[in-house]
Amino acid sequence: MSAQSESDWREQRHEKGAESVKQVLGPRAEESLATLGELGDRIIETIYGDIYQRPGLTLKERQIATLSMLMALGGKDRQVKVHMRAGLRVGITEDELRELVIQLAAYAGFPAAINAQAQLNEVLAEDAA
Repeated sequence: MSAQSESDWREQRHEKGAESVKQVLGPRAEESLATLGELGDRIIETIYGDIYQRPGLTLKERQIATLSMLMALGGKDRQVKVHMRAGLRVGITEDELRELVIQLAAYAGFPAAINAQAQLNEVLAEDAA
């Protein structure tokens, strides 16, 4: 691939990714990712410009998968809250988020579920304020 065609390819991925970021994470998310420099560009291009463009899963299903993994991993509090809000934005209901936390307890343990429930409580309280 020539340098020009690679540049064009990355630009197209970035444009598609920026659209997905706005849809999933909200209108200010791209600005927030820009503070990460090249890492933010790679997130936009790879996650949202490539993976999120694949057929097979809806945005809601992708957020359920993303949240499940982040909550199970633990120690990803900021990302869990960001993706809980994203989930609400793409159609996950509050009740479905609560159910994900209960499901989490069965497979990742009660400590992970307790942390996730605390994060959900914070998200819902902050968004209600």
